[in-house]
Amino acid sequence: MNEHDEVVVKIRWADVDAYGHLRHSAYADWATFARSEWFERVGLGPALFTREGVAPITLEETSTFLKEVRLSEALRLSMQLLAASADGSRFVHEVTFQRGAALVARYRMIGAWFDLKARRIVPPPARIADGCAQLARAQPLAVLP
Repeated sequence: MNEHDEVVVKIRWADVDAYGHLRHSAYADWATFARSEWFERVGLGPALFTREGVAPITLEETSTFLKEVRLSEALRLSMQLLAASADGSRFVHEVTFQRGAALVARYRMIGAWFDLKARRIVPPPARIADGCAQLARAQPLAVLP
């Protein structure tokens, strides 16, 4: 992992449920924030996506909750690439949530690059593929069919 792959967040009042712990949907919100921050940090912001005519989309998401998280706790979120198709059009990102050294949750997102005009899944343009190559990768990296 490097500094591009991590973000630290503090759990806010709006993130917790009536029982005082991080609500399940907040994990997806924070994972999306971490992914967006990563894109921005490597120069892949919304303006570039618009110019290139593609955007990342979510096809499926799953969360695994391992430990309780409460209001005001700080978490370190780290993102990595778990799998990708040979042409890069589809991918699996994982965001891990850690409190200190303890893993508290995992969020996995199956995504794809979507052509905004043709309205279909496509390989990413070279500039975006180059930026995405900076993301930490699982070893071994799985290949999607």
